[in-house]
Amino acid sequence: MNHLITLLFVLAVALPALAQDSSALINKALDEKVKLVLDKPLPEAMKIITEQTGVRLKENPAIWELLPWGRETSIQLKTENVTLREALNLMAARVGLVIQLRGEFVEFEPSPALARLGQRASRDELRALDILASQPAGLGTDRPTIKQLLEAVDLKLSQVQDISLAIENRIVDLVKQDRTVFVPRNATLMEALEAIPKETRGTWYPWGKNVVIVAKEDRTRQLLARPLNMRGGAGGLDVMQVILDISSRTGVPIELQPGVLQSLPADARVLRGADGRPPVLENVPAQQILDIIAATTGISFAVQDDRVIASATAAGSAARERAIGILQLDNGLQILLPASQVPADVQEYIRQKTAKEIARLRQKMEAEGFKATTRPGN
Repeated sequence: MNHLITLLFVLAVALPALAQDSSALINKALDEKVKLVLDKPLPEAMKIITEQTGVRLKENPAIWELLPWGRETSIQLKTENVTLREALNLMAARVGLVIQLRGEFVEFEPSPALARLGQRASRDELRALDILASQPAGLGTDRPTIKQLLEAVDLKLSQVQDISLAIENRIVDLVKQDRTVFVPRNATLMEALEAIPKETRGTWYPWGKNVVIVAKEDRTRQLLARPLNMRGGAGGLDVMQVILDISSRTGVPIELQPGVLQSLPADARVLRGADGRPPVLENVPAQQILDIIAATTGISFAVQDDRVIASATAAGSAARERAIGILQLDNGLQILLPASQVPADVQEYIRQKTAKEIARLRQKMEAEGFKATTRPGN
């Protein structure tokens, strides 16, 4: 037993030191000059760089759902007499990614703006991110107003020859345009724009040939409208795993408040299908999945700017039945209508009426010339 305790103590001391040594070696390698000529799908390009430099490269799995052709997205890069760090930053910027040192490897992950896009990027959107990440802002001040910042970025984008890009500002009524934000003097255009989500209730992302500035809450709700597919096994779908998957696949952080996990009884921690069959969620919006979890567990989910806060409801852990809608009684009182109290034929009628109303709203959108920031069906 004493030998085991001694071994555990040695490992506890040695492992952090080994990680630090590994990180130091990677940093040293990142500062070495390299010559790279790449025209390969991203996974192959990463493998070539690892073989050539000895630096292990990995990817955040989320990038494959954001890049235009997933794992087949190609990277073209030709560098000489630059450091490996600079080469990797250039390579990542070409496809809207950033690099992070993770102790024993370098990870490619979505840039904040690509994550906020929340779906496969187009060529134009990747080109916009590449330009923003590579062009210096050159604002002449580290405390520009929102108006000055956006006008300066818009001017820089208008000077790009191979693509027509522009700023579309939708936060005029949300954020005072004369409000100042901090922007480092050596910032790129992308780093300058990141001052908006860091210091205000606005955010931004590429959309077609525009860089759209919107309210954080609006974009969060749009991301939560993304349809997802989830399939459980014989034991059902673990609620906590579903929440983590929703956060990962939509790019929306979901913060669990203290006591949420403890509030759930064992039988409420798993979503089960009808008649004991494995649960299947096909093409279901992320928000609707959260509503299902809320109705069956008592957890409440509230959108707060760019994230969702999950907390235990006042009713504690008691499960609540799903409501199919709001019913107005003849005395004017409005009540939530439990699904169990609605016959199947009436539920079908409600779905049909809802579909017709959505179609009517879409026609009205087109008539008014409204340009949505989400593609149809998202």
